[in-house]
Amino acid sequence: MKVIVASDPSNLPKLVSAAKSLSPEVIEAVSTDRVSVPVDKLVVADLTLNDCWTSALSEREFDLMLLPSTRDFKEIGARVAARKRISYLSDAQELELSGQLVISRMVFSGRGIEKLKVPLPAVITVDLDAFEPISEGGDPLAVEELKVDCSPRINLLERREREAEVDLSKAEIIVSVGRGLKKKEDLEMIRELASLLGAEIACTRPISADFKWLPEERHVGMTGVRVKPRIYLALGISGQIQHVVGFRDAETVISVNTDPDAPISEVSDYFVVADLYEVVPRLIEEIRKKKGS
Repeated sequence: MKVIVASDPSNLPKLVSAAKSLSPEVIEAVSTDRVSVPVDKLVVADLTLNDCWTSALSEREFDLMLLPSTRDFKEIGARVAARKRISYLSDAQELELSGQLVISRMVFSGRGIEKLKVPLPAVITVDLDAFEPISEGGDPLAVEELKVDCSPRINLLERREREAEVDLSKAEIIVSVGRGLKKKEDLEMIRELASLLGAEIACTRPISADFKWLPEERHVGMTGVRVKPRIYLALGISGQIQHVVGFRDAETVISVNTDPDAPISEVSDYFVVADLYEVVPRLIEEIRKKKGS
């Protein structure tokens, strides 16, 4: 079986790890720059637009193509599969090959796992959080420089790198807020608490997408960032499954909510039935006393 993994260089180690789990005869990688990964061939091409990626990948021959489950590569994967008239599935978390390919992925907003038999050839996008980077080092056995002639329908006038405020996936302590926060100005006391705890601030989707009180990179949930902190302090968050999916791997979950029946109580290690406007100032006061400030 020939597997092609394709992505920007930073995601290739995890994709190669996913491919290696199937023990294929050939692994070929396609990327925008040279990278040290143990594959049979590395194809390097100047691929800056989705149209270019689609054109380049559609010309390759393979039994299975693995792409990262990002917004752009989900689009690219679907377009490649449509052009080649083959199967396409997204967000695989496990890959098995026992006579045929079987993938596992979350369904119903994380409430369940489904297993699907996939006919080959196929294009699959992979949830990279489910895989560790390939541990064995090594350079590709061969490198091919590919010239791609694609004619995009949209002319790229300018490209700017978006600088994120924070990488929540690396945070050890997170203070997260939801609809229980009444107004944007009240974020100041949340910031003070986070500063005293050495924590990062996160939020639910309404806070970032609807109210726009915090930037999108601080949104934890199914459509946001997935985090694994030692402590996740949830303030005024009801605990809908779309948000819970984002912090389900936290070591300790502490939540504060005025509703004793809030769904978040079921996933919390410690659940405090109280108003965050009473709890947060008292927490700040007690932490200051212990720090002697």
